[in-house]
Amino acid sequence: MKGFFTKNLSLKLISILLAAILWYFVVSERSGESVPLDFRNIPNSLIIIENPEESVNLRISGPATLLRRLPPKNVKAILDLSDAKPGEAKFTIQPEQITLPRGLRVTMVSPASIVLTIDELLRKTLPVEVILVGKPLEGFKFTRVGIDPPVVEILGARNELSRLKRISTGEIDISGFKKDAVKKVPLNLAGLHIKSISTEEVKVNLKCARVPTE
Repeated sequence: MKGFFTKNLSLKLISILLAAILWYFVVSERSGESVPLDFRNIPNSLIIIENPEESVNLRISGPATLLRRLPPKNVKAILDLSDAKPGEAKFTIQPEQITLPRGLRVTMVSPASIVLTIDELLRKTLPVEVILVGKPLEGFKFTRVGIDPPVVEILGARNELSRLKRISTGEIDISGFKKDAVKKVPLNLAGLHIKSISTEEVKVNLKCARVPTE
């Protein structure tokens, strides 16, 4: 029995070593790996206004040990938009656009292409409109509604901003008010694609007074 373990010992050790090396380098696959889209080099005069896909699914092939150690947060699908123009455009995602450690490769990308809607940027100054709901306490009224700042400057999608005459605040409920009040309220920016804005909230000064009785 002892001879079984000692006979051709060097050959057996080599076999074990080769088996370990084969196990390390055996090719495997990981499917359904969801990675974010990383848009780069979009011209300064443009903005993405519609992007139906925020990520893509990958099938990755390579050594099993590398696949097990692959940190998903380090994998991205990079899309170069340096040649983008206003309008709707289709972009193909190639395996070489995926950031992966050496030794791994992408064998499938789904979806293989995405459609983006891109618009020109427009800078516009808009007056702020305060939205009040409810009524002050009976016998009282608001004599002044002050807004600070009264206007905001927005840099955003041309097709959206060109239609706007003003920008409104979120609703301020004044039900039961009987004295002056100062409210900080966010602007209503829903549905707008904005690159920058001078402020996202304004201060509203409400002056309240008793209604004179006759």
